[in-house]
Amino acid sequence: MELDWGTGSYEETGVQLLPVSEVVVELAKPLAGRKVLDVGCGTGNAALLAAAEGAEVTAVDPAARLLEVAGERAAQRGLQVEFLSGDAGGLPVGDGTADVVLSVFAVIFAPEPEKAIAELARVTAEDGRIILTAWPPGGPLTEIAVTAGKFMAQVFGQPDGDQATFGWHDPDALRAAFAPHGFEVEVERRELVVNHRSPEAFVEQSSSHPMAVAGANALAQRPDGAELAQELEARLLAVARAANEDANAFRVTNPYAVVTARRA
Repeated sequence: MELDWGTGSYEETGVQLLPVSEVVVELAKPLAGRKVLDVGCGTGNAALLAAAEGAEVTAVDPAARLLEVAGERAAQRGLQVEFLSGDAGGLPVGDGTADVVLSVFAVIFAPEPEKAIAELARVTAEDGRIILTAWPPGGPLTEIAVTAGKFMAQVFGQPDGDQATFGWHDPDALRAAFAPHGFEVEVERRELVVNHRSPEAFVEQSSSHPMAVAGANALAQRPDGAELAQELEARLLAVARAANEDANAFRVTNPYAVVTARRA
């Protein structure tokens, strides 16, 4: 079943990821008068930042509720952004219409990476750029997600998540995927610091993430669901505590990749 990113409360995650959107929009400057497409806009972080720089922004997301949230944020700030329902596999915009295409931790979840990359290339202008972000393996936030994924796979007798997936953070994989579309790729490593009151508070907040909500709903269908949910929470808390950099609160530093693609 396809994940509904409008479930739960992605808003809290959006706040934590705002610094990444700030980095991406800074790299995309100058934006005044340019046409920007935000793919998987979520609550609108990158779209609103680009609009504030004077860009003509179109933002696309498959989650109707998140489009409403992003639209309300734009209205509150007096920013003009066109919000459209759609996903990376079939973007609802014309060929070559975007001077800059942005995707902050969004296109990386596309079920068909090759199709998504073809769409990114299709909508990018001849002299345009694509800037996206991805999580490499090994960071504490990634480890928490991997721990949850492996637990759910074990419970439901599915592949454990170690099977090959497209490496959106991997320069070689990206260059091989973008080259047929005439794009060159550069990958830069950055770091995101996430703070919270405590490891316990962070894990509790994470339980409202759309992926976590979907997992909780699946566990709730089992007769042993309550016990399994407690076990999963304990495992996630152990990872969070082990990664914590602040004895008096919660702080983790997670690497991420900034990918820039330009036509060769």
